[in-house]
Amino acid sequence: MANGVLYSSTLKLSFDTGMNEKGEAVLKRKSYANIKTQSTAAELFSAAKLIASLQVNPLQEVVREDAASLHE
Repeated sequence: MANGVLYSSTLKLSFDTGMNEKGEAVLKRKSYANIKTQSTAAELFSAAKLIASLQVNPLQEVVREDAASLHE
């Protein structure tokens, strides 16, 4: 049976900066590496909202990206 060991997490935030000339949404993305792997979704979302409150553009999306080592 395979097991996984989580070794890093990254928090990625997307901000809506408006529309381009084709009418498509333009997003600006910011990544925050070295997030504690034990952090809960609620803690990360709370942190994302605090970061977003310091930004000019509205928060569009919050993503947590985890990396894990898989082994038997």
